Amino acid sequence: MRSIKVRLICALMAGAVVLGGIAFPKTVRADDIEDFLDDLEDMTDDETDAFRDMRDYDHDGDIDESDVEAYETLVAIAVLDEYERQLEKEREARRRAEAEKNKYVGVTGIWVSTGDVTLTPGQTYQVVAGVKPDNARNRGVSFSTSDAGVATVDGSGVIKGNNPGSCIITASTHENGYQARVYVRVNPAPATVAQTVSADAAWMSAAANMVIAAAPGSTVNLVAAKPMSFDAGVINALKLRPDVGLLVAYPYNGHSYLMAVPAGYNLAGRMDATGKVSFLSLATVKDGKIVVVMTK
Repeated sequence: MRSIKVRLICALMAGAVVLGGIAFPKTVRADDIEDFLDDLEDMTDDETDAFRDMRDYDHDGDIDESDVEAYETLVAIAVLDEYERQLEKEREARRRAEAEKNKYVGVTGIWVSTGDVTLTPGQTYQVVAGVKPDNARNRGVSFSTSDAGVATVDGSGVIKGNNPGSCIITASTHENGYQARVYVRVNPAPATVAQTVSADAAWMSAAANMVIAAAPGSTVNLVAAKPMSFDAGVINALKLRPDVGLLVAYPYNGHSYLMAVPAGYNLAGRMDATGKVSFLSLATVKDGKIVVVMTK
């Protein structure tokens, strides 16, 4: 007797002839049927067990070859029907996924990377803006400034400080017009090393003595009548007292400034060719340690 696998493969062709009105689904692949029949045959150690539910399909009083063929045809049709149902489920899942992918998602908000920026004239800062939700279709954002004299902004969100003052940079979504604001303050540029610096030996001596006599871990408050230089006396005093910081108030160009020098800062590393360190040179330090604030 031919194996169940071979007979069912043959039955696929016979089924269309015997039952006439049933067509094979075009989407069923031959290797799918082959795999299914392999699984069917593996379910039993004895091929004849597959026929234990055989019936007298042709009603001739016994179970013979024609009944086997009818059974094979019904099994083959059931196989095709099941595969067609599975394929239709897969097609429907793909249709739903594609519809979800193509579904239009509108803009519901906007975010910016920061809400406050402080600059000096000529300094720039990159602000990043994005729309909400992350899968919104229209992701366009534009930028504008409330006062171009203070600060300008380009189309990619780069803010440039122009003159001292305050202004607002606004980021707006192209869709639905949601807005977020960045508050910008432009401070006067710190004085540069090339500008006039004075020296006052008496002031420097007094400052050095105050550092030496300071309480442990304290900050020495100094007031200068003009921008000056720290001399070797102050530098050496700070070396001896690495636990002491400085807070220096001084005027420049019609404004008052307050400069903080943290405890342990290496002033010797900022000495110029004359062996001094000017207030103005420290004001340009960009190492995140020296802090200069204009007070008025």
